Amino acid sequence: KLCLCAYLTRKRKFLLISLLATTKMVQMTLSHGLCDLSAVSFSRFGLRTLQMIGDFDAARYIGERALQMQEKNNLEVGKARTQCVLYVYIFPHIKPLQSCLKPLLEGYQNGMRTGDKTYGMWCLFFHVTMLFMTGKPLKM
Repeated sequence: KLCLCAYLTRKRKFLLISLLATTKMVQMTLSHGLCDLSAVSFSRFGLRTLQMIGDFDAARYIGERALQMQEKNNLEVGKARTQCVLYVYIFPHIKPLQSCLKPLLEGYQNGMRTGDKTYGMWCLFFHVTMLFMTGKPLKM
């Protein structure tokens, strides 16, 4: 919620507050172990790495670790958020767009199943957008 308020006021403040919140969550994960939203925080950390430093390899590495955390703990909570951040903002720079389609559809299904409808719908939106961009038929 703090990041949303910062975003609505000024763009620079949003980036700084978002970076601080993300790095704090990553630090807490490294200090105290995994929690339900650790994979989400690592995916956002990868996004911030890409946005602020422009290091594609580091962002890919951090994103892959976020996916491993999600799979290792078999967590359904936050999966739509993790999938959305990784397969919309990080992996399309590194992998073919076609490889992002299935995970985004899974993110949509998971978001609807777990009640994270906002990120579920974002996953569906970007899934359809990438279908269009790759020239595939727009049907479910």
